[in-house]
Amino acid sequence: MKTLANFFKISVLLLCASLISGSSNKQNSIGFWQVLHAKANVIDSYWQFPRYFADHILRLPPSALARLARNKVAHAQYGYGLSLLSNKQTETAKLFWQASLSKISLVQQKKLANMLLTQHRWQDLALLKRKNKLPKGDAFYHLQLQQQAPLETLNQSFMNKLGFLVASEQIEIQAQCIFNVLMLSDHRDGLFRLNRFRNKYAQQPEPNNNTFCFSKPVYVGNAIVCNSTKTKFAQCDWKKSLLKTRLPKGFDFVIMMPKQGTANVRNGLMHINSRASYAVFLHELMHFNGFEDEYALPAKKQAWLCQLEGLVAPNLFIAHHKEAPKGWHKSKSCQQGGVAYKPSSQWSIMQYQQVALSEQYRALWQTHIEQHADLFPRFNY
Repeated sequence: MKTLANFFKISVLLLCASLISGSSNKQNSIGFWQVLHAKANVIDSYWQFPRYFADHILRLPPSALARLARNKVAHAQYGYGLSLLSNKQTETAKLFWQASLSKISLVQQKKLANMLLTQHRWQDLALLKRKNKLPKGDAFYHLQLQQQAPLETLNQSFMNKLGFLVASEQIEIQAQCIFNVLMLSDHRDGLFRLNRFRNKYAQQPEPNNNTFCFSKPVYVGNAIVCNSTKTKFAQCDWKKSLLKTRLPKGFDFVIMMPKQGTANVRNGLMHINSRASYAVFLHELMHFNGFEDEYALPAKKQAWLCQLEGLVAPNLFIAHHKEAPKGWHKSKSCQQGGVAYKPSSQWSIMQYQQVALSEQYRALWQTHIEQHADLFPRFNY
């Protein structure tokens, strides 16, 4: 009998606890409902049911969320910060989410980081990283690329997911193409820009199918130093770099994309910055096959090139005492030495990069490759 009595006592206690718990949960939800629908004082309601409000904080209207945030409620500061971020009020948002960092969970840290990533708030992501509030994940690895982290620190599965490679990997040559081109960049924006170039070229190969094959963009990080400025030629220090020893062999040309500097091609190596347009890229690609600019060449180049005579490029004829080829027209390439001529009377892609590649120049490009494919300077590893 005593055992049975104890059983009934325990059952009654459990039932009471359940009723109390259910009542408490009901009171919590009613308190939250009153803020949502009956204009109850959100500050008072929050302090009566802080845990329930914390779990449902993002359901509050912006005005209530803002009031809690301004009263230094950490969960509300976080939620209000995200709300402001979604409305592109990034600087004001930072005042609130930054104040909540010591209180938010790992899941909340990831959500904040992903929102900052979508808006390319690199300094804010770097701040999270310094405070050890940036969990491993996409935002963390994107920041690594942006900060030009060492190759060895990159997450391989993340890079594969983006369709990028790292310089230490073996990259295969595509035998069906006349020229294989290795695409490199030392920073995140460069990798994405190279990918856009590669995809756009695949939609309309120039000057013909299977002329150029481009590797997936390869991340080189801090393995090479590029100190270009906006107004000077894009340039990286290949002589002091150990990068060349890590590159796969057999590629004909190399494209290196630093952050700054004007595009240029020399000895099978193109430097082009990560803000360049596809039109500039196509213009530079033609330089791989010997085409010359039809605007005024740099003075140093004119000093030797414009002293030559005859057909010095597929699109440039220099005359001293000879007549220009029939149908050719004066070019601005040479301001000293001989008189320069070009095939077209109109502006071409080699004079003004925004001009589309004409059928005339496409045919000239294709013919020149067919006749001289083995003579173009390759990148010297």
